[in-house]
Order: sequence, then C-alpha cells, then structure tokens
Amino acid sequence: MTDHTTALPDLDLVSVERRLRGQLERTEGQLVELEGALSDMLRAHDSIQEDEDDMRRVVDAVRSDMRQTARALERIERGRYGRCVTCGSAIRPERLEAIPTADHCTACA
Repeated sequence: MTDHTTALPDLDLVSVERRLRGQLERTEGQLVELEGALSDMLRAHDSIQEDEDDMRRVVDAVRSDMRQTARALERIERGRYGRCVTCGSAIRPERLEAIPTADHCTACA
C-alpha cells in the first residue's frame, strides 16, 4: 500500500484498508454462495418468480457492496480516501468509521 497518511493524519489508513479488504473478501464469499443458491433455486423452482426476484435483489445488493468497497480501496491507493468525491472536503473520521465506504461528506450525501 502506498503511504497516504498525510491526507488524513487522524485516520489509520492501514486499519481502514485492512477492514475494507476483509469486507471485500467476505462479500465475495457471500456472492459466490448467493449465486450458487440462486442457480439451485432456478433449477428447483423455475415457477416461483417471486423467490427468484428476491434472490436477485440480494445478489445485486451484495454486488453493489463489493463495488463500493473496491472503490474505497481505489481511493486509498490514489490518496483520495476520506475526501468527498463531489466537493473535495474532508469526510469526518466518525462517518468513515461508521461507513468506511463513504465517498461523500454529510453535506453532499
């Protein structure tokens, strides 16, 4: 990892990156399980459209989480983590602690 600690001195980017990478690994595992379950469901229950739609929404949500996590990791690598992508202001560390994938400050969210 590139050292970008000068951007946000109060934030432990190594810990944030470790947390995000762990989250990405977990969501990747969830996605594999969900896609397998979806495939099994489609074979066993092709007539149950509602269950299929529910499972697709869950799979889509996991994919969205993965994309957000990957983008947060990219921002760390580029030295832009903790900065609002809209206005460029610093995102409060408390917000990043609660939502490590946050890419907007509270004013722009």
